[in-house]
Amino acid sequence: MSVGSRISDLRKEHNISQGQLAKLLDVSRQAVSKWENDQTSPDTLNLIKLADVLETEVEYLATGQKPVYQPAPIMINLVEKPDRVVVKEVPKRIIVRQKPRLNPPFWIAFAGVFFLLGLLLGLML
Repeated sequence: MSVGSRISDLRKEHNISQGQLAKLLDVSRQAVSKWENDQTSPDTLNLIKLADVLETEVEYLATGQKPVYQPAPIMINLVEKPDRVVVKEVPKRIIVRQKPRLNPPFWIAFAGVFFLLGLLLGLML
């Protein structure tokens, strides 16, 4: 099964048209059509957006393999009365995605070092 067929199947399961999916991803309908026909592949950012919109994992979209998660542990909380026990399930998984942050002081120092090296080489020539 290809990436395009997985995208198409998931889109149809969620009853979303190609146009609606394109609007959600800020791409053209033709781009979605090309992905589904395996003429092109979505880039990484669009693959992540697709996974969010289609409520699946990026790994499944890219490889066709569903990730394996450990079963969630069950927490047992005792209430004040000893004959009552309340059972709560912990969420299966929590995924937090953060944008990578650039470190401005590092890049300023990096540029400064190369600027000085350029000056030194310029003076030597």
